[in-house]
Amino acid sequence: MTVAPSLNEDAATARTARILILSASTGNGHMSAMAALEHEFQRRGVPVRGIDTLDYTGKAFKAWYAGGYERVVRTKPEAWGHLYEISDHPKLAFHFQGLLDFTFVSRARRLLETYRPTVVVCTHSLPQPFLAHMRKTLGFKIAVVVTDLYPHLMWLRGKPDLYLLPSEWSQEVLEERMPMLRGRSVVTGIPVHEAFARSVSRAEARAEIGLHPELPTCTVTAGGIGAGPVLDVCRQLARQCHEVQAVVVAGRNRALYERLEKEVPRMAADSRARFHLNGSVALEQMARFMKASDFLIGKSGGLTTSEALASECGFVVYEPLLIPGQEFENARFLEECGAGLIAKSPEQLGTVLERLLGDPDARERMRERARAHGRPNSTRAAVDAILAL
Repeated sequence: MTVAPSLNEDAATARTARILILSASTGNGHMSAMAALEHEFQRRGVPVRGIDTLDYTGKAFKAWYAGGYERVVRTKPEAWGHLYEISDHPKLAFHFQGLLDFTFVSRARRLLETYRPTVVVCTHSLPQPFLAHMRKTLGFKIAVVVTDLYPHLMWLRGKPDLYLLPSEWSQEVLEERMPMLRGRSVVTGIPVHEAFARSVSRAEARAEIGLHPELPTCTVTAGGIGAGPVLDVCRQLARQCHEVQAVVVAGRNRALYERLEKEVPRMAADSRARFHLNGSVALEQMARFMKASDFLIGKSGGLTTSEALASECGFVVYEPLLIPGQEFENARFLEECGAGLIAKSPEQLGTVLERLLGDPDARERMRERARAHGRPNSTRAAVDAILAL
C-alpha cells in the first residue's frame, strides 16, 4: 500500500530538492512544458531553474538544431518525417545523433557543476546522453517528460530514473520497447500551463475574449511555427452554410498573419463565418481560446493535444498541417478515443465541418470524450512524481 506523504514530509522535500529543467527551443511544446513545471515548483517553494539547453551548445549548433528544424518543417516536412523514422531505430542515424548531442551539450558541464541539482528534468531528449555521463560524478537523478504520445527512441537514452508519460498507451509502448523500464514510469499527462486547468464555462470564456455567446466556435492554429495551409482551413470555414466564429492564430509566422489580414476579409464578406485574427499569443490567451471553443482545427502536436483535452475542446486534425512523425501518432490517438476527427484534404475538411456545425450533439460528444481523456492537473501530478524521487 502506498502512503501519501505528510505535509511535513512535503516541506522537507521542498527544502532539500534542487531542480534543473532542461528543454530545447525547437517549436513551442517542449519549452511550454518546462515553463509549466518551473512555475509549479516555484509555487511550492522548491529551488528550480529552467534552461534552454541550446543556449549551452554554441551558436552554430543552435542555429542548425533549432533554426534548421523550423526551416525543414516549413519547407520540406516530408524530409523531417524521414529523419524521424530512420532515427527511431538503433542504427547509424540514431547513434550519429547521439554523438552530436553528447558532444555539443558538453558545454553545459559548468552549469551542472555550479548548480548541483538533485534532480534534472528533461522536457526534450537533447541533453539525455550527456546527463547519463555527468550523473556518474554529480549523483543527480534524471526524470524525462515525454512530450508526445509516442515515445520515440530518442527519449529512451541515458537510463533515466523516471519517465512521466502522456497516457496509458504511451506507457505500454515504452515498456514494450524497453522492458527494463517497467516500474520506472508514471502516467501524469503532458504538463500544461495552469490556465488550461482553470474552471470556466464556454460562455464565460467567450465573454472574456468578446465572442458571441451562442454561435458554434472553433480555434484554428498551426502551432507556434505557423506552418502549413491555414488559409485553406479559413476558406473551408467561409464556405459553410452554417454560422460559425473562428479564432485564427498565426503563431510566429508574420508572413502568414499578413496574408490572413489581406485575404480573410474577402472570404468573410459573403460568408456566414466570423473570423478573429491573432498573431503569436500568450499561453493564458490560448487557454481562453480553447475554453471558448467547441473544437480546435490544427496540427496535433503533443502540447496542443494535451491543452485541448485539458480544455475539454474537441480536435479536428487537418492532415496537411501535420509535421510527419509524432503528430500522426497523436492524431490517431485523438481519433481512436473519440475526442478528434481527421481530415486529409480540403474536401474532407469541408465535409467534417459541415457535419459538426450542423450537429450540436456531435460537437458535444467530441467534447465529452476530450473531457474523459483530459488531464488538467498534469503539471501538479508530474511535480509530485519528480519530488518523490
